[in-house]
Amino acid sequence: MTAFPSRLQALFNETKTVCFSHFTVDIPSSATLVYGPASIEAPIQYYPGEASKIEQHVANQLVAIEKDRMFFTENDFGKFPKFGKVISGPAEGHRLAFGSKDQVGYNIYSFFPVGGDLFVQSLNGVLHEDAAIRALTSVATHLRLRADDEIPSEAGSCIDGAFIPIPLKYEKVTLGVRLREFPDVHFSIQVHKNQNRIPEFSDLETRLKGAERDGGSWYSRVKFFRRGSRQIGDWKGSEALALKPAQEDQKEAHEFHFISLGAPNDPLQPQLDIQLDTGANERQMGAVKPSLTDEEAVALWDKLTGSIRLRPIGGKVPSKTPLTSAVATGGICPESGWWQCDDDGVIEADRRKRVVAGETMPHATKLGEQGLWQKLKGNRPTYQAATVWKLAEYDEAPVPPGSDHA
Repeated sequence: MTAFPSRLQALFNETKTVCFSHFTVDIPSSATLVYGPASIEAPIQYYPGEASKIEQHVANQLVAIEKDRMFFTENDFGKFPKFGKVISGPAEGHRLAFGSKDQVGYNIYSFFPVGGDLFVQSLNGVLHEDAAIRALTSVATHLRLRADDEIPSEAGSCIDGAFIPIPLKYEKVTLGVRLREFPDVHFSIQVHKNQNRIPEFSDLETRLKGAERDGGSWYSRVKFFRRGSRQIGDWKGSEALALKPAQEDQKEAHEFHFISLGAPNDPLQPQLDIQLDTGANERQMGAVKPSLTDEEAVALWDKLTGSIRLRPIGGKVPSKTPLTSAVATGGICPESGWWQCDDDGVIEADRRKRVVAGETMPHATKLGEQGLWQKLKGNRPTYQAATVWKLAEYDEAPVPPGSDHA
């Protein structure tokens, strides 16, 4: 395998594991976490240290609600008796405020303190008031605080500053990673639980083909390091690792992307969207010259994405494919590790290969029959042949696709 770039090796000398939703990822100890938008039944915002300011937050929301009063008739208010009202929920300090913007359903705002912190949720256009209140109340009564370095061992979902240990119908978590040593590098992960169906036409290849069609001469200058299918954990999806040429006010920069559409109604296999950009600042992509070389950018991507995994529950890790499991050439590798074939005629150096989960199982190199001229020259022909591979040893260190696994 290609040696890990020296500048990145120093970066990963010390790492920390962080959790998001039902999963974890390993990042450099010096990295900063930046949590983005999150939903647990409803969008949720986190205000550290502001539990004592809950009444101020409620009052500010009521001011915003009152601005919509002018759009209501007296008849509308008859349908919305709680408009502009605040009621207490069952959790200590819990407040529920009611408004509406569409004269069709309530907007319900939930404010609840946990320890010294405050969380705020909102649901818009609510048609089933009682069900919405039950969902918001369930979150308010179950959510508990969580430090960034805490990895819960129970079932549930990690969000910024908190953990929610109950099954959720709807959940979305976004996590960003910023590297102190390479501030122009932005890495982000978003997981979004599907409902009863997988969204159509949102896979990466469909997007890329649209860009090829509409991108003109600029797109023809995009340099791809890798493009195609990949599997990360249980997620089967597509990735594209590209160097984008400069355009208008943006400099040349890397943009790497992986998308898996996941499975329907499965919190452990939600939609997964991962992206890495170089040359970025807080306001714009391609704002500065990338601090990473092409080789370093690909290695960093593989290092980070290769560490994403399901968070162990109760000390149990996700089950592995049993040793000696067999997969034929052309099949999909179910487990990263060392795979071995024992067919007659296979050259010794090719009997054992390192294969990554999600890749296609390879052919084996076999020795062919020597012709007269080859015998005289002392050469032995070889050819590629299908075989059956058996899992001989687990690969504890994730192996990036596209590496030399042999």
